[in-house]
Amino acid sequence: MLFKMFEKHKVVFYFFILLLFASCNSSTFSGKMDEGTIEYDMEYLQDEKENPLISLLPTTMILKIKDNNSIQKIEGWMGVFQMAGIARRNENYKAAYLKIMGEKYVFETTMDGPAFGFDEYKKMKLVPSDSVKVIAGYKCKAYDVYLNDSTAKAFTVYYTTDIKLDNPNCNNPFHEIDGVLLEYQMKFQRIPVHLKAKKIVKEEISDDEFIVPDGYQKVSKEKIQEVINNLM
Repeated sequence: MLFKMFEKHKVVFYFFILLLFASCNSSTFSGKMDEGTIEYDMEYLQDEKENPLISLLPTTMILKIKDNNSIQKIEGWMGVFQMAGIARRNENYKAAYLKIMGEKYVFETTMDGPAFGFDEYKKMKLVPSDSVKVIAGYKCKAYDVYLNDSTAKAFTVYYTTDIKLDNPNCNNPFHEIDGVLLEYQMKFQRIPVHLKAKKIVKEEISDDEFIVPDGYQKVSKEKIQEVINNLM
C-alpha cells in the first residue's frame, strides 16, 4: 500500500515539474520577440507648480519594431503635437519628425548621426548592477548610472536582451547598452522623465510605420529644435 501511495504522489510530483518547465519556457518568461509594440508610461520628475507645462506633455511613448527597424513615438496636447524617431538600421537611415499644429518637419541623417528629442548626458558612467527585475513579463538586467563625475548613483536602468534589435539605443543617451531598455530615465527637452514599459505585445507591424509620412519638410536638426524651444 505504501508503494502504491508513493507511486501516486510520484505521478503528481512529475506533473508539477512538467508544469514548472512549461511555464519557464513560455513567452511570458523567455520574452523572445523581434516584431511587436512596447508601450511605456512617462512620469515627469518635476512638479507641475514648478513647470505648469508638464500637464500638457505626453504621458505615453510607443516603440514599434520589425526586421531591425524601429519607431518611437509620442503625442501630446490631444494629438496636436507629435514627435517620432525612425531607425532603419539595415539602410543606415535615421530620421526625426515633428508635427505641431499645421507645421510638419523632418530631420534625416545616418545611424551615426545625432539623436533628437531626448537630451544627451555629457558626463555619464554606466556600471553593471546585480539588480534584476521582471518588467511587462520580460527578465531585465541593470546598469547603475552615475552623472557629472559624482560618486553617488543617479538612477538605475533596466534592459532585456530577449527583444531582438541591433543598436537598440541609437535614439537615446544609452548607446553603450546592448539591449532594449524597459525602465530608464532621461531628459525630454531639459525636463527629467522616468519611462517604464507597461505593456509588450507581439504583433504584426506594417512596413509603413518606418516611413516618414507625406507632407513633411526636410530641415536641419536646429530648425526642429527652434520650433520646440518656441513652444517650451
